[in-house]
Amino acid sequence: MKPLPIGTMHIEVYNIEESPLHQIVKKLIYKKILDLEPYNFNNIYTGLRGNDLAQRLYGEYASDSGTFDIYGKLKPEKYSYTVRDAKQKEIREAMTWNDPKIEIILDHITKTGRQADLDYDPNPLHNNSRSATTYITLKPYKDKVFFEYSFFLDGLRIIPDITLMDDKGKPETVIEILYTGMPKAEKLIKYIESDLNVIFVFADQAIKGLAIDMTCRRDYFSFPIREAWLAGTPKKEKISRAINIFLQKKLKGDEFIISKNKIKNTQWDPNNKWKKDRMNIGLRIKTSSDYHMAETETRDLSHSMINMKETSSLIILLRYLIKHNTEIM
Repeated sequence: MKPLPIGTMHIEVYNIEESPLHQIVKKLIYKKILDLEPYNFNNIYTGLRGNDLAQRLYGEYASDSGTFDIYGKLKPEKYSYTVRDAKQKEIREAMTWNDPKIEIILDHITKTGRQADLDYDPNPLHNNSRSATTYITLKPYKDKVFFEYSFFLDGLRIIPDITLMDDKGKPETVIEILYTGMPKAEKLIKYIESDLNVIFVFADQAIKGLAIDMTCRRDYFSFPIREAWLAGTPKKEKISRAINIFLQKKLKGDEFIISKNKIKNTQWDPNNKWKKDRMNIGLRIKTSSDYHMAETETRDLSHSMINMKETSSLIILLRYLIKHNTEIM
């Protein structure tokens, strides 16, 4: 395919509100969404022989079902793999948003995406463990994607870094770019209670992949997502993933959280005038930085949590968790 036209990015320096890195990552993700086209996601896995999805997308250029003749001998395939691959690529490159096959593809992606969200992979290093095609509705986004769009969620004014609209012009997906600061607990709670798809991207973790991706057209739609949930994700899962956001500063390098448990804070002391007024809850987390999660480490966060003020976002979120009588895993 022809390359997309070269664009120019304007970045402000000495901006106390947004660092240059934050601005760059935000604008690169915005541009990827704005330029979204079927070619970015229609190269879905269709398997080999006798796959119904492949037949519906590629017709005679799908993989042969490998039928046998009356003597039990395997009939030769109609096309060679070279011809078949070239024709399939040609079909994908010619596909537009109005192509009737788009509905078939989107139905497949939606079903697999919902299951992927339920089977949430704790390891963000795995390929497609946080797939953009799962958390963003796939459609043309001209006049439907905005920077710093302000709206209200249950009385609280919200200004996400990027907001994607549905076909009725209402916010559907929000993307928060995190770097030097964390979102306030009140904002996250509104996100948890809303019917929005929510995505969190850490700017320093995302910049390398984004910079490489923006060199040409790609047959996939992806950017590095750290945590995310769908509007229909169970509340327990939303809270658990939101807590992961606040625990990022407790992690080292590529370390990620495999599981966590709410425990009695081992540093809480009813006989200590200062400690007895603190929250009597701690967290025990299991982490890994190994791709296959073969090497793990377990840590008790009681000491750092006993030093947190009641206004700490993590403490506020944990009190919200207790209020809803929700356990986290």
